[in-house]
Amino acid sequence: METRTNQKEKLHIIAIKGKLDISTAQQAKIEILDKMTSGDNIIIDMSDCNYISNYGLYLLSNVANKAKLLNIKAIFVSIIDKISEIFDLTGLTDTIELAPSIDDAIKKYALIH
Repeated sequence: METRTNQKEKLHIIAIKGKLDISTAQQAKIEILDKMTSGDNIIIDMSDCNYISNYGLYLLSNVANKAKLLNIKAIFVSIIDKISEIFDLTGLTDTIELAPSIDDAIKKYALIH
């Protein structure tokens, strides 16, 4: 797993590539929470994330909860079908914000002022 981060004004776009499991979720958590502490909105691009374990799901749920506490938006975008099914089955789609693409998230949530 690797992450790439881009910044557009007060918005961090974090792309997750590879597997998000027990061996990689801690590093992803550190990188995501680091960006969240700035108070800027974040988009988590899941287009290159091809596997997610229970631990990865737990991490993403924590990210969504932390965003609510910090009063920022954390939007998950470009989720592949097999991971989307897992999100649906676990009920995660009821607690996180989703958008089809980065551009859709920016437009829908007016993340850049």
